[in-house]
Formats: sequence, C-alpha cells, structure tokens
Amino acid sequence: MANNSSVSPRMAMWVMADQGTCSWANSGMYHLSSEPRVIFDNSVTYTYANTFETYYEDLYGNLFIMNSVLEQINNGMVITGTTGQDDTEMIKAAGYFIQGLSLGYLGLVYDKAFIVKVPDGNQNVTASPYMDVIEAAIVSLDSVIKICSRPSVSFHLPDNYINGSEYNEDELMQLANSFAARFLVLASRNKADNQQVDWNRVLTYANNGITRDLAPYMDGAAWNSWFRHYTVRPGWARIDCRIINLIDPDYPWRYPDDGHNPEAAYAYDKRLNTDFTRNTANNMKPERGFYHYSDYEYVRYPLSISTTTGDSPVFLVSENDLIRAEALAETGNIVAAVQIINEGTRVTRGELDPLNENISKQELLDAIFYERDIELIQTGFGLAFFDMRRRDMLQYGTMLNFPIPGKDLMTMELPSYTFGGEANADGINTSNGGWFPVE
Repeated sequence: MANNSSVSPRMAMWVMADQGTCSWANSGMYHLSSEPRVIFDNSVTYTYANTFETYYEDLYGNLFIMNSVLEQINNGMVITGTTGQDDTEMIKAAGYFIQGLSLGYLGLVYDKAFIVKVPDGNQNVTASPYMDVIEAAIVSLDSVIKICSRPSVSFHLPDNYINGSEYNEDELMQLANSFAARFLVLASRNKADNQQVDWNRVLTYANNGITRDLAPYMDGAAWNSWFRHYTVRPGWARIDCRIINLIDPDYPWRYPDDGHNPEAAYAYDKRLNTDFTRNTANNMKPERGFYHYSDYEYVRYPLSISTTTGDSPVFLVSENDLIRAEALAETGNIVAAVQIINEGTRVTRGELDPLNENISKQELLDAIFYERDIELIQTGFGLAFFDMRRRDMLQYGTMLNFPIPGKDLMTMELPSYTFGGEANADGINTSNGGWFPVE
C-alpha cells in the first residue's frame, strides 16, 4: 500500500513532472514544484520530512517481512492452507514478488539503496547504485517467474492479497514479467541512459506480461488510495497545462502570468471530454505563482471523497502494450509497433487518426510518449516523473532521484547529502534539461 499513500514522494513527483499541479505544500508539492527549482531539504527538521522518510521505511519494512518468510521457507518450513493444501510455493512466489517490487521502487526513486535479501552470508552492508538495485529486483521477479512456470505449481492467491481479485500462478507470472519490463524501462536517469536500455530484454518480459489490468479494490478501510483521494479532491491538485497543451497545441502550455482563464481547449483527443473536466475557479495561492493554476481536473477515476472506495489502477494492460510498442520501435520493428498503437487507446478511446506505417522512429516515439502522458495518468507510481526523467524533460534543477532520507543517514552515521536546485544541474542527479518550448 506504500505506493498508494500520500505519505510518500508520489504527489511531489507528480507535480515535479508537470503532469499535475498544486500550490499547496502538503507532501512537499509546493516546495518541489516551485520555479525556479530549489534544492531538496533532506534534513530531519524539514516540515515534510516524514513524507519521504515513511515511504523509504515502508519499502524496507516490506523487505524485512518477506525476507523473514522466505528464509523460513528456504530452511524447510511447509505452509499448509485452511483446507489442508500445501501453500508453500504460493507464499514463496508472493514473497519474491513483494521483494522484487520493493527493491524495484527503491531503485527507481533513490540514487542508491541497500540490497537486503534473505541472509546468504554475503549481505551487502553498503548502499548500491540504483541500477544494481534494479537488477536485484529483477532477480527476485525472475524467481517468481521460475516458480510459477513449473508444471507442478498451481494456486490461486486469495482475493485479499491483491484486494478484490484472485490471481492464479499464470497471472502472477504475468505480473512479474510486466513489472520487470517497467523497472528496466523507467530506471534511466537521462536520455543517454535510456538509449542504453536492453530493449530486447524489455520486449521479452513485456511479451509475457499482463492481460488484465492490475487494479486493487480500495475498500475505504484496510485499502485506501490516499494519493488519488487528494489529487481528485476539489480544491486540491489539478492537471498541468502541459498535458492539456498536448491535446490542443493552441492551448497555453503554461497558465497565463496575469491569472486570466484561457479559453477552453479543443478536444482533438476525445479523452479531453471523458477523462478531464474544466473548472475555471482556481483557489490556489496566487502569491505562489500563477504557473500553479489550471482550469482542468482529472475525473477518469473519481473516488468518493467520503469513502475513498473503488478500483485503483496500478498497472494497465495499455501500459504493457506501450512498453511493447516502445521496445519494438527501439529494436527496429516500426510496423509492429505502429500496429500496437493503432489497435490501442489512441484510436479506441482518443478517436485519433491511426498512425501511418511509414512513420519515422521519432514520430512513433512521440506518439508513444503522448499516449503514456494521456492514458496512464494516476496509474503507476511516478510514471510521469520517470518518463520525463528518461527524456531529459524534467525542469532544469529538478531532482532526478531522491537521496536516502536524512533521518536514515543520521541513524547509520552516514554523511548528509541532497540533490536539486539550478546550481546543481549536472544531468546525473539533478536535471540539466527541461521541456519549456523555445519561443
């Protein structure tokens, strides 16, 4: 549930990517999306330090529990289900799955992390670079795939594991494949890194990925999507003008500096009418900058403000399809990639014209990233941030990854460090790129 929490970097990353916008300081949103970008306060005295500490500690909490379970299983423990069936392999696969996801998000979000797995006499007690952490996550996900692919293994995860849905061994294997593909695609810190991705490896995972959306049911009790609760709540976050400008290039890419409402955007993409709603009453603080303003709210996944119930998409089949299309484009199979796009949400939901098979690779990639920007809003944790990062499009001075939280550095008696701010724009840990059009 850490990835659906508001006590995590997720809300800040959403506005740092200029997919969402908000002038409120909660969860670090205002501080980390202010312009020009400022250095991240990684001290224990920062007002919202708990937001960033809690997520980091939650991921390691997941690892501690799963590692303990896996250690017991590897030492011979047999787990018997309520009707006497042997559930050992099911629990083992689920344990490796959560282990892989926890390590994967540590690798995506932080510049380095501690790779903590089941004790094997060779534990790494120093922080490893993010890509090593990603590869460790892939090893765990490969273990899921290996277990679930055995002919002798058959199970159904109870519907409270992934709330509201049962998953059998084949479907859990598909999830592991899709997350492996996602982690490999999104790990890049800049465009140069993205060009070094092993796209054949990505394609293999994605081709064996999910065939139904991963969307746990939020019951308003044990399961809540506080991220969505606050980003669709009236008076809170909105959709950045950058996104509306993608749909209608005549719409301003930045809210007017005089604070006057722009004219309504034209729905070249029909999702403007189905996924967004226009509200010209802005209640954000003008003294914090009109660039935080927006006339558009996101309504595709409205959750009840009072009960916070409903399905909360985490990984859409359409994302897996877009990963496949990008991998095909990057490996030279333009025609197959175009076919995926033309059979997908660009046409079925957006009602946009199909792409021509003679399209250039760059035009195809532009269409893929457009689709990721419009179709995947409010689904996977940090998607917009990671996509902007790997294209060198995060605003100049934006952190490319978070440092290990100051509290944990202090506990381990390690030197404090941080990223962000225009003075630190090195293209390695702090963006030296941007997305503002040249005028």
